[in-house]
Amino acid sequence: MNRFEVTIHASSLDMLHKLEEANLDINRPTAEQHSETDYTVRALVTEEQLNELKQRGYTVTDQSDVSRIPFERIQELTGMGDRIDGIKANEVEWTADTVRDGYLTVAEIEQELRQTARLFPNWVKLIELPFGTREGRSCLAAKLSVNSRNSSGERIGILLTGNVHAREWGGSDITLNVLKQLVQAYDSRQAIAYGGKNFAFEQIRRILENIDLYVFPEVNPDGKIYSQSFAEENERGFDSNSGEKFWWRKNRYRNQQGTVVGVDVNRNFDFLWESGIGASTDEKSLVYRGPSPASEPETQNIIHLLDTDTNIRFYLDIHSYGELILYNWGDDENQSLDKDKNFQNKRFNGMRGLFGSIPERNLYEEYISPDDERLEISLANRMNQALQAVRGKSYKVKPGSGLYYTSGTTTDYAYSRHLVDPSKPKIYGFTFEFGRQFVPPYEEMKLIIADVSAAITEFCYAVTELKVREPVRS
Repeated sequence: MNRFEVTIHASSLDMLHKLEEANLDINRPTAEQHSETDYTVRALVTEEQLNELKQRGYTVTDQSDVSRIPFERIQELTGMGDRIDGIKANEVEWTADTVRDGYLTVAEIEQELRQTARLFPNWVKLIELPFGTREGRSCLAAKLSVNSRNSSGERIGILLTGNVHAREWGGSDITLNVLKQLVQAYDSRQAIAYGGKNFAFEQIRRILENIDLYVFPEVNPDGKIYSQSFAEENERGFDSNSGEKFWWRKNRYRNQQGTVVGVDVNRNFDFLWESGIGASTDEKSLVYRGPSPASEPETQNIIHLLDTDTNIRFYLDIHSYGELILYNWGDDENQSLDKDKNFQNKRFNGMRGLFGSIPERNLYEEYISPDDERLEISLANRMNQALQAVRGKSYKVKPGSGLYYTSGTTTDYAYSRHLVDPSKPKIYGFTFEFGRQFVPPYEEMKLIIADVSAAITEFCYAVTELKVREPVRS
């Protein structure tokens, strides 16, 4: 089955949202308004869907046949553990260029985490997550915490996650790279350079002696293994039908009939889950929200980290694609005037997440305190400035809502927790949408790793400055 990546043009916002009725593989974060009569979104479509779109009055541009991309990307999988075993604790250059020859597999991610913990046992501790996946796999995270005069009770925690979505391979590589670069630089008392962005050793020291970094690179290992299992079929020769595995997004949940349908982990969290905003009850949908909130082990493992490691105040979830840095909220537009308009107020049920010409559209926007929004925008801009310094790239900073609203997402759930239960700490949530493809060519991915790693490192440093100037509000 041939597959195409396209830009879909709609003449109205209503028409843009009718695309969801067709269960297309639309990349919601890329939606943009260019004029009153031109709205666009990127999508992956089959030839049949492409023809249907044209028949329904949509214009399609930037059409690219991506049927061979699975074949090409599989050639960039490493699958070779020996290059990891060769790393020594005294090697300074521990970068994407010298460590990686291609995308890492799930097994390699785990191997690198364990290797890093073995090399730096005083600073890197492994976290065995309690919930096994639908296919029986265990999940592993790491905590980077350097002993210092700053007591553990005063240290701010930052959580990084990757590979919530199966086909977004590079998120794991980015989060792992950040972990390894920081600990190696601290150990060797060296600076870190990402292109034109440099971090002096004193900045690295300040980061590691004031924050705890929690890194969970492989949230959805079942899905990623399935996406990368196209490699096994590749030995039989290229077949566009066999490449379908490559585009898998969800986990590997089986329905009551025993059929693997998968749940979108990033629609499964207990934040407005019942509303269905930007999610689906259809098991075939790419944004199927699951049978109940937090039903999935992948979801439960993230919740476990937030519940157990109570100093976590910031959460960065790494995705592809769109070249975006998103902050809360995603269920509707932000506003800071009416506190009654909040996700817990049942009076507004049915009014959230509405678009276009619906009469109730303007009756609701999601409340966020002006201080919180200013802080999130400031930190997002700091990340973007660091990213720009690497090689001149620039991402767009905006709320998660955009032209498509969502519910049940990782970062909105994290931020909502302190509002639902005041005994829980406030956690500011950010989503990175890196690059311009779900799985970029690896030569481009190496550049993206540098871009986003610089942004995350700058974020960590900015948090230490925030701690000095203004205590994090809980």
